[in-house]
Amino acid sequence: MKNYVRFIIISAFLSLSGCSHENPQSSILKSIEDIKNKRIGVLLGSIHDSYATKNFPYAKVIQYQNVPDMLMALNTDKVDAAFYDHIALKEVLMANTELGILAENVFSVEIAAGFNMKSDKLREQFNTFLKEIKSNGIYNDMVSRWMDKGLTEMPEITSTKTNGIFKTGIVSDLGMPFAIMKDGKIVGFDIELSTRFASYLGKEFVPVDIQFGSMLASVSTDKIDIITCSLMITEERKKQIYFSDPYYESGVSVIAKKKNMGLVSYGKLTKLDDIADKKIGVFSGTVHDAFCTKKYPKAEVVLFDATANMVLSLKTGKLDVAMLDLITARLLFKNNPELGLLSDSVFDMPLGVGFRKDSPALRDEFNSFLKTIRQNGTYETMRKRWFIEDAEQAVMPPFKNPVSDKKLVVAVSVEDLPYVAFMNGEYVGFDIEMIRKFAEYANYNIEIVNIDFPALVTALVSGKADIISDGIGISEERAKQINFSDSYAIFRTAVIAAKKNLVTANNEDVKPVKTSFLKSVSNSFYINIILENRYLLILDGLKVTIIISFLSAIIGTLIGGLICFMRMSKRKVLSLSASFYISLIRGTPVVVLLMIIFYVIFASVNINPAIVAVIAFGVNFGAYVSEMFRTSIQSIDKGQYEAGIASGFTKIQTFIYIVMPQAMRHVLPVYKGEFISLLKMTSIVGYIAVQDLTRASDIIRSRTFDAFFPLIMAAVLYIVIAGLLTWALSYLEISVDPKRKLIKKEVEVNL
Repeated sequence: MKNYVRFIIISAFLSLSGCSHENPQSSILKSIEDIKNKRIGVLLGSIHDSYATKNFPYAKVIQYQNVPDMLMALNTDKVDAAFYDHIALKEVLMANTELGILAENVFSVEIAAGFNMKSDKLREQFNTFLKEIKSNGIYNDMVSRWMDKGLTEMPEITSTKTNGIFKTGIVSDLGMPFAIMKDGKIVGFDIELSTRFASYLGKEFVPVDIQFGSMLASVSTDKIDIITCSLMITEERKKQIYFSDPYYESGVSVIAKKKNMGLVSYGKLTKLDDIADKKIGVFSGTVHDAFCTKKYPKAEVVLFDATANMVLSLKTGKLDVAMLDLITARLLFKNNPELGLLSDSVFDMPLGVGFRKDSPALRDEFNSFLKTIRQNGTYETMRKRWFIEDAEQAVMPPFKNPVSDKKLVVAVSVEDLPYVAFMNGEYVGFDIEMIRKFAEYANYNIEIVNIDFPALVTALVSGKADIISDGIGISEERAKQINFSDSYAIFRTAVIAAKKNLVTANNEDVKPVKTSFLKSVSNSFYINIILENRYLLILDGLKVTIIISFLSAIIGTLIGGLICFMRMSKRKVLSLSASFYISLIRGTPVVVLLMIIFYVIFASVNINPAIVAVIAFGVNFGAYVSEMFRTSIQSIDKGQYEAGIASGFTKIQTFIYIVMPQAMRHVLPVYKGEFISLLKMTSIVGYIAVQDLTRASDIIRSRTFDAFFPLIMAAVLYIVIAGLLTWALSYLEISVDPKRKLIKKEVEVNL
């Protein structure tokens, strides 16, 4: 009988096990219908959340506070698919090459600004403003720059600022084109729209960075004046806030891992036409942008403002190929052996020096100089130095700026050799040497100014510069705005890629170049800390974290002392009140307490959220340390009190000189741990628009899409601060403990 039962159990187990092994093809995601019983990632409080919950009742909908966390969950297989605004997908997919679109534009929703229901007048003003910018072409220009071209530069918008401040609720980690953090500033379509509206009102634009899920509460409690964060109009939200007229319509798509969709990765690159559907990196404002858009309409053209950024994106897999000058490419290969040449037969273009239309005499003077140096051999010497030999080893000949009343402002863009670079504290390169020789030839006192490449033509036309020179290709489009000199060189375009994606002439794969751990860390450090001065975000966040932690500890200690006194009082009113306070605060999650104080208690008060954070953490800290104080005091033997009174001390003197020093020895070890917990607890202040250390790392992640380095960096900083606090409080422990103090002195004497 036992054997029979055992047989039944084993058979059942095997049958169940067999059923669990699905055909691998059955788990492949082919359409949106395939996620009906999967794990779906959505932003908390977004329309994606309600749509997924309603339309996929058997799926597990997992909510995330921000975009980086949701993408990290998707990349690490914590969710199977995620909903995302289609217009913002280009940058996400560029940075996450392992992700792809499962379903495109599943539904579309209108986007509008959100207002408090008491702010009907402000809403009408916004609607009037919106009609005005749509009629005068500003709106179309914004859509073209942010939505179509994917630019990340904010135009200069001025305001009289005579009518006060205009607090706008934004979410800085939404991503392009709505809102991103760049060079320490928040930019994007929504940001420009809000800034222009603030200028329209004559107010100072003040962005308030808040978690997406807290937006409605913020505007409902007058913490902000308006919401502009790709906020979609829904019937549910209409019950809580007013919406403006729609200012954009966005589609919502579903993304998933390519491997889960059965898609093969990109094949090896063998010829130029293989880049027709790839991600191509080019410089902003160059002819490569127009060339790729016209010749390869299915390719994703990604614009960069610096060679370093483009190369890093190429090496980290965020680009498939990059276009740049052949000579520059060969210089890059020296320090980047993992990169290789796909083709140098793309197209050639003549280079020229740019002049304003109203400066024909200056252009003729330069052409005469160019003809002269070609005839006397000077040009050939320069060409060999910068174009043929190793430009990185080239030495600029000595120059003296002529003493002259004739001044010439030369605008360049410091990008890379052989044209213009900045090395050892000076400008170097072919163009720099050519311009300096021209200054000597024509007796000009020159001033070199550094301007971003896309702005060179604008600087020249607006009179900020007299000439521009930095490997600028002579094109018909540019020639409509400026005059060019005779050509001084030929720009040969090269296409480069990671060697692991290239196939050699004999069709054998090039062995991948292994990147050392230290180099990988160094690259991550550059991207996340140095690039775009992102370390400033970390420093500002670190400063906020430290200030909030210390002020909260001070206030909490004072509150704790007061509550301890009340708790130990013989008056029942004080004792019961203290007990109720302790139970209430300790039973309330800190994040809930923080939001109640900010959104409820201070709902009608214009107060800095950092002050609210200090109050909230101080109140919470006080509830815990009060019990520490009480138990430490009660641990002192009553005979100590009696001895003090017998010695002629008053009750207060007995407490200060006898009881408190002994209680301090008991309370400090526990107090130390609670202080460290307080420090780590401050990481939630992002809920009320305080940009602390954790929030700073989130902003960096939203920009770099590096899921781990910013978090690890923040963790290390928290550990360092915690270590310093532990050391300081341990030193204080020794100073109040006679035995440990004596031991320390003996050790110091023996040393």
